[in-house]
Amino acid sequence: MKVVICGDSHIGAVFGLGGPNGKGGNTRIDDYEKTLNYIVDYCIENNVDVFVQTGDAFDKRNPTAEQLEVFNRALKKLSTHNIFSVVIMGNHDYKKTGPTFVSSITSLSARDLPNVRTVLHPEIISLSDGRETLNLLLMPFRDRKLYAGNNTKEDSLLYEAEVADLLSNKKDGPVVAIGHNFFYEGSYNDYGGTEVLPRIDAFKDCDLVAMGHYHNFKVLKKANPIAIYTGSMERINFGDKDSKKVFIEFDTNTKRTRVLTSPIRDLWDDTIDLTSSTFETVLQDLEDKLTDINFKDKIVRVKVVIHEQLSSSLKRANIEKRLYELGAYYVSKVNFEHIYQRLIRDTSILEEKDEYSMFKAFIKDQGFDSEMEKRILLEAETIIRN
Repeated sequence: MKVVICGDSHIGAVFGLGGPNGKGGNTRIDDYEKTLNYIVDYCIENNVDVFVQTGDAFDKRNPTAEQLEVFNRALKKLSTHNIFSVVIMGNHDYKKTGPTFVSSITSLSARDLPNVRTVLHPEIISLSDGRETLNLLLMPFRDRKLYAGNNTKEDSLLYEAEVADLLSNKKDGPVVAIGHNFFYEGSYNDYGGTEVLPRIDAFKDCDLVAMGHYHNFKVLKKANPIAIYTGSMERINFGDKDSKKVFIEFDTNTKRTRVLTSPIRDLWDDTIDLTSSTFETVLQDLEDKLTDINFKDKIVRVKVVIHEQLSSSLKRANIEKRLYELGAYYVSKVNFEHIYQRLIRDTSILEEKDEYSMFKAFIKDQGFDSEMEKRILLEAETIIRN
């Protein structure tokens, strides 16, 4: 049997990376749906038997109707093609209310479809294709408040005991564990001591254990069991701009794990340095630097570094327009960083015969280019002599 594991999708995490799409939605939500659909289509085209999402289906605990429908459509498509699909609860899908909790994934209408399961509590389920049985150990996000220990270590050991108890009910066949907590990696004080941190060895009877929650793909152990962080489904913000996003396929027949790259949208975030420009060259320098960069279909954030006296030469709106002309999918922000030149005090200008002459002498000592100097003096003459 084939299992595909999709990392935290965080649908709704826009963070300035998208805007209105003209259809009542947001362009960034369209990106998330495109990536999710790519993984769904892969499952259909490659005869995958099981699809599991690692939690944090949504970025907010109260997803909008638009965001819910992204996942509903994907689950409906999987159900139609008879692919067993599981969405487990992540910490972003979880809200503590007194002694119990609620989860946003219960708002998914698709949870009532055939072959769809939403998981709020740890469980092990067994699936058969008639040839073999696959055991899925499903461990949704577990808060320390759900255990009776006195500290992080005790709560983590209680989590491990829960895993052992569930595994005692497994059937003969491969075991794939999917959860939404950090692994213990040497200190129970990691993450502020508030996270339950199971040891990898707690899953020693599994063939593969995959955790969501951590947003970068990472292999912690290559065998007995294979232990990985799946990483998030998409690049959540500009801090993710260089990270590769993947999904995982595990074949129970061959025990082979494949790491498959998702074709996600690129984020471009960098600086355009115009500190060597003059008033005469700044516009052409900007154009030359922009046309040297491939912005095609990318989400763009740019910082322009420029001397303060030249800043009036550039308009944010004009730069945004040019970025779109060069193929940018969405311009997140254009920022300016001004370099200020220290003004030089020279008391000799006080010897000039009138105020305009004093100002003119002062300006000539500041190192402005000739065109800028001419513009300043023209304005000054109008103000001072009229």
